[in-house]
Amino acid sequence: MEAQENVSIDVCEQVLSILSGQLPRSAVNAPIILPEEYRTLRPFVTLLEKMGSLYTQHFSPSNTASQLRTSFDLTYEGSLASANTTKPLFAAFVKGLLSPISSPDSLNINIVNAELVAKERGLLVNESRSRDQVEQEGYSASVTLRARLDPRSSSASRMRRAEASTANPASVGERRKKIEEQVITGFVSHNTPYISRLGRFTTSFVPEGTMLICRNFDEPGKIGVVGAKLGKAGVNIRSMTVAPIETGGEEVGLVADGSAGEGGAEGAKQREALMILGLDRAVDDVVRKSLIGEEGMLEVSVVVL
Repeated sequence: MEAQENVSIDVCEQVLSILSGQLPRSAVNAPIILPEEYRTLRPFVTLLEKMGSLYTQHFSPSNTASQLRTSFDLTYEGSLASANTTKPLFAAFVKGLLSPISSPDSLNINIVNAELVAKERGLLVNESRSRDQVEQEGYSASVTLRARLDPRSSSASRMRRAEASTANPASVGERRKKIEEQVITGFVSHNTPYISRLGRFTTSFVPEGTMLICRNFDEPGKIGVVGAKLGKAGVNIRSMTVAPIETGGEEVGLVADGSAGEGGAEGAKQREALMILGLDRAVDDVVRKSLIGEEGMLEVSVVVL
């Protein structure tokens, strides 16, 4: 009777522990992760869940001209490359990807069932480790998410046909770079997650709360346009980060129709910038759509983390 009582108490304590975000101590079907190792991984678990949710919301087809992809590469750099297990990170990423498009009741994802859930949802997630040192960047570890086209998809087939029909390697490189721009990189500083790259833009912001992310022509007055429309809608801006796009020291732009261009007969280059605004409340879709178009906003997404 004493043994039954002690086992019951231990089970209840572990259930409470798991519900609070800690790891199980005696699960027979879960990897063994030491408490000190999990304390190191815990901030990155938060980061990976945020990156997954940010990807699904920001790169939604309603916000961009491209479609969401189902094949992903996760690259762990710095100290994360030597971690004994990355299962908690994998599970957090899958949970983040699915949370914006799933009901909370159906979203029971953990380190035991994450791979099965990903397979059932048609998600292919590859993990790799890079031994490159990242300390010079100001942090000890980072994670890069790269969404890539499924080689069996129609988009990938069209891209291969286009590459075969052109003799200009530079054009092939520009086309490939444009189609592979669904990239997110993040790191942790003082246990706080940061996003350091979003698409083709280098930036630094904390992924939390309600955010409005705008890709626009880098011209005077764009911040004022967005601020005026948000003010008219009664939305207050709490924080702002602006990131110009630069590649190899040369600014990359779009011509007026939004396609990649090199100037000349195709039209003058327009510099681009990414504007990340932290808001005090959500923005409805009418306001979001009103920002796109004549005011120089190319893409606008509302992200809630």
